[in-house]
Amino acid sequence: MHPGDTLTVNAKTGEASYAETITSSAFIKAGKLRMMDPLLTTTVTVACDTRPGTYPVLLHGAGDVGPEEHPFRWARVHVEAADEAARRVCRNKVRKLSPPSLEERWAPDSTWPQSEWDVRTFRAGSRVTITDNYDEGSDGDITLTSRAFTDRSVLRGARAVLTATTTLRCDSAPGLYVVYRHDADQAGPDKPWARLRIAAAPGKACAAQQGAKHSAGTSRTSTVAWAAGGVLLAAAAGAALLLRANSRRTHSA
Repeated sequence: MHPGDTLTVNAKTGEASYAETITSSAFIKAGKLRMMDPLLTTTVTVACDTRPGTYPVLLHGAGDVGPEEHPFRWARVHVEAADEAARRVCRNKVRKLSPPSLEERWAPDSTWPQSEWDVRTFRAGSRVTITDNYDEGSDGDITLTSRAFTDRSVLRGARAVLTATTTLRCDSAPGLYVVYRHDADQAGPDKPWARLRIAAAPGKACAAQQGAKHSAGTSRTSTVAWAAGGVLLAAAAGAALLLRANSRRTHSA
């Protein structure tokens, strides 16, 4: 690796765990492992002032928060030498780096959402089941809202898993939507809790609804056109009668 290089790190389940972080004195900042089914992945960038040498890469558990925690020596990275001109190029490159995407891809057969950034794609009008695996004992205490929902959804469940169902609005434009969470004892504003994406093509229910509206609009247009034609015909008939009456008066004279 050279200063300024970006490294993509992939790990299989068993080699690392979701939300663990990797660090090294050679990296600009830590990388958090996110799910991109079937792999865990993150990206890290070698700092521009890193000197030549081999550096350990440490793996920190998701719950490691203090110096008493002991990270695992997970890998090593070797950094090649770079002159001052290369370091200047590196600094310009690093300033222009785009932030990494936070979206994750979980297994399609897993419940949604598995994380705050488990972005699944649904069609407008779909009936969606929401699952919460982390709030045991909160039956009825958590309400979820989104601009994509037709209603406020309340998470219910007497055991560890809470669920709710909602229907996605037919007038939701394609794009990314945030789901906000409100707890019964909450004092501050609602917090982003999950995200979903509305597909470009609507679901069957919405497509049928749109088709019905289109047919109704076409029917009204035809009726108005027919009525207008009737008015014109009536006017033409009246004009013909008036001409005949004038003709009779002329002959009589």
